[in-house]
Amino acid sequence: QKIRGTFEALISPGAEPAWLVVPLGDHQTNLFADRLRSLVGLPNDLVRRGVVKGSALRSFTLTAAAPLPDHEFAFGPVVARGAPAPLRDQPGAKVFPLFDEFGQFIHRDWPAKIRSEADFLARQKEEDADLAAHARPADWDQYGGWAYGPKLPATGYFRAELRDKRWWLVDPEGRLFWSHGVVRVGTRIRVGGIYHGTPLPDREHLFRLPPKDSPLGAFYGTEPQSTRGYYVGRENHAVYDHLEANLARKYGASWQATYATRAQRRLASWGLNTIANSSDPAIYLKRQTPYTAIVYSAPLGRSEFRLAGSGGNWGKLPDPFDPGWRNLIEQTLQTDLKTSLNDPWCLGFFVDNELHWGDSIHLGEATLRSPPGQPAKQTFIQELQGKYKTIQALHAAWATHHESWDALLASVQLPDAKRPAVRTDLETFSEQYLTAYFRGCRDAIKAASPNHMYLGCRFAGSGNDLVLRIAARFCDVISINRYATDVASLVLPRGLDRPILIGEFHFAAMDSPLHPAGLVLVANHADRSRAYRTYVQSALLNPAIVGTHWFQFYDQPSGGRFDGENYQTGLLDIADTPYQETIEACRRTGNSMYQMRSHEKGSSSLE
Repeated sequence: QKIRGTFEALISPGAEPAWLVVPLGDHQTNLFADRLRSLVGLPNDLVRRGVVKGSALRSFTLTAAAPLPDHEFAFGPVVARGAPAPLRDQPGAKVFPLFDEFGQFIHRDWPAKIRSEADFLARQKEEDADLAAHARPADWDQYGGWAYGPKLPATGYFRAELRDKRWWLVDPEGRLFWSHGVVRVGTRIRVGGIYHGTPLPDREHLFRLPPKDSPLGAFYGTEPQSTRGYYVGRENHAVYDHLEANLARKYGASWQATYATRAQRRLASWGLNTIANSSDPAIYLKRQTPYTAIVYSAPLGRSEFRLAGSGGNWGKLPDPFDPGWRNLIEQTLQTDLKTSLNDPWCLGFFVDNELHWGDSIHLGEATLRSPPGQPAKQTFIQELQGKYKTIQALHAAWATHHESWDALLASVQLPDAKRPAVRTDLETFSEQYLTAYFRGCRDAIKAASPNHMYLGCRFAGSGNDLVLRIAARFCDVISINRYATDVASLVLPRGLDRPILIGEFHFAAMDSPLHPAGLVLVANHADRSRAYRTYVQSALLNPAIVGTHWFQFYDQPSGGRFDGENYQTGLLDIADTPYQETIEACRRTGNSMYQMRSHEKGSSSLE
């Protein structure tokens, strides 16, 4: 028979069996593509599924990616399922709107779904009982450091220290500290809160929205243009913030103060000791939970102090040779982050996020692609003049033909990087660029806040060896956003011994009401809980890693944020309801992480 929808098999990877679900066919094509603008994850019932002829299936192969030990799997039974009540076969009038007044998917039910405003009070009472039943880990000091561990000299601020061949952070009281945290604690994205809610232009039909002159109309707003996706170039486009509207419904007129207080209570009960990147100052400045802060070294979404010939998801690279660049970092620290400069609760400062570093010659090439007024390009050409003296000598080495140095400065054509001399010069300037960037960031932070750590630039996955080696010279901690099943094998290049902080990781459950959307997928929320414990356990056993930060506190808007991401990877959903399975994984981690990190009592498991 023909198999539609998904292929599913029950496998047993451990003590508990789990379903392996394999979608069939092209799962991105749908009948309403023109009406689902700016959505990364599409609702399951609107997705086309492929068709496979069952009689043609002869075998299935199951492999484990890069296994360390041998594996054995029990496999079976095998079933085939089709898409239930597919909305794709309905007229648009029955499909839209997709999202209700609470920002939830309309066409499916689940146990925690909010169906009326009365449900908010019931959810709050349930959670109050849960929080009361689960206290903060007993072995933590006031900062979340290891109260029962060794006492080191206290400096009044956080620092990193190598102890018994394992890197640790040390809290202001001199206690060993391992950073177990969550990103974006609050309702808004990035320092300054410039992104919030879900964009509306061309997509109003997706939502059931309140009248603008109603009390809930207060949660309409605008955002600057996106750095990527559908809303690039759309300055001050309209948005609606379902999350903040739900918090107002749940906590009343003083919702901002109430949810900020509740966030601190949740973190303590959930075993989380760090408010991580891009969180709300109204929460972390309560100074009950340590936090990290971030500085952007060039204006987001704007061209000032940017390297014009570069690119990347978060905008073009900064130009560290621009004389205004360093001044901007110092100005941002003294204005937006002034209250953190002498705050013992602040672990330190990131500068920038997931910049595109490329390979070892990328920065040199991006500089040559830039216009003649680019300070980095002017510096590069001056270096070449100092080395080759004449343009003719450069031509002989590079096999290029420019009439003068000014002509080279004006050109955006790249030389042949396969030529040894070209590659050497590109790598040399790339190293010079990286040194200027990381030194400039470090010096700006230490000048403004000499007692705080420079936490790096939040590498996406990892960087090339060159950028990591330069970063290690200037950063107190190397920050890496690593989306994977574990980080047991994560190491810096040979010869580097610096602490590593995992700035982001997450797992998305495939049984979510929407189409599964996330960077690492698991079958369901029980699997997400297991995956969380496995990932953090691998980090605790890795001597270089000093913390892991989950992405993120709340789900992204179901209708997509500014760049279309609608990942359901929060610890809480858009209606402020916790995902209890993942919360329990956080609690188990928080209550046992110091014993595991120190290898006390033969501990080798978070169970």
